[in-house]
Amino acid sequence: MLLRSALTSAFVLCACAALPLAAQTPEPVARLIDTALQSGDAAGLDAVVRYAKQAYPQSAEAIDAQVAAFRAANAAPAPAPAPAPVVTAAAEPKTEQAKVEQAAAVKYSGEGELGAFTTTGNAPGIGLAAGLKLVAEGEDWRLGLLGRADYQETSNVVVREQYRVSAEPNYKFNQRGYVYGLGQYEQDRFQGFHARYSLSGGVGYSILTGENAQLSVKAGPAWRFTRLVTGMDESVLAGLASVDIKLKLTPTIQLTEAASAYVDEERSTLFSVAALDSQLIGKLKARLSYTIQYESNPALGRAPTDTTSRLTLVYGF
Repeated sequence: MLLRSALTSAFVLCACAALPLAAQTPEPVARLIDTALQSGDAAGLDAVVRYAKQAYPQSAEAIDAQVAAFRAANAAPAPAPAPAPVVTAAAEPKTEQAKVEQAAAVKYSGEGELGAFTTTGNAPGIGLAAGLKLVAEGEDWRLGLLGRADYQETSNVVVREQYRVSAEPNYKFNQRGYVYGLGQYEQDRFQGFHARYSLSGGVGYSILTGENAQLSVKAGPAWRFTRLVTGMDESVLAGLASVDIKLKLTPTIQLTEAASAYVDEERSTLFSVAALDSQLIGKLKARLSYTIQYESNPALGRAPTDTTSRLTLVYGF
């Protein structure tokens, strides 16, 4: 700082010395102005310069030159323009696009079903059937929820009351293979149990993945807990195997089959649902389905096999 001040003063004095002798500022006055300039007090500088010019009007030009020289020597360099931020093409839109793509990557679908059924077995007759299916699917995962209910009364007496709810998440480890989990709840006292809980997990494989033909199989260990109508409880380890088939016969007709088998030491359960869907209007279709449920060791007085034929309307969303 001291060096800069000294250089500035020398520069100012040299500038004053270059003026004609008659126009030069007396040395005491020049030093006074230099001190005022060094102080940075703008008001004080203005007062000193004004009175110096009044006292030495012939040196007014030299005084202005001294002030201009000082300011020129101490002018701060103009700041370099800040570099323009490097913006990749559509940087902000890209962030929004990523959010949209992420949301679009999860696909939601489902269907609601309502109609009538007729049964044979432990509770023969005609009743009402309802179902709901929801599916959320990402790039490499899938979650399916399924609920179904059959209800029937005869002469104000309930003769069939069957409920089934299941949740199945799975994760794809390649294009065809996946691991799955399955939780299921059933209630059907006419088949001999108040409630049955099933948990399973294992490996699945998609054999056919075409648009018109799909076939997948899965298998794994399972655990089942059953509350029987006799008041006893059963808790057993079992094995589960299942197959799912979808065949698109025409642009408006599709055939599906979902079959599963629980096998354990106490009893085995075979369950199969075959359905034929026919497109009606928009997302509305008619479904004719046939269900077989077989219990290898039913409760005393119960038939081992129940069949259910359903005719329902199905709305997809």
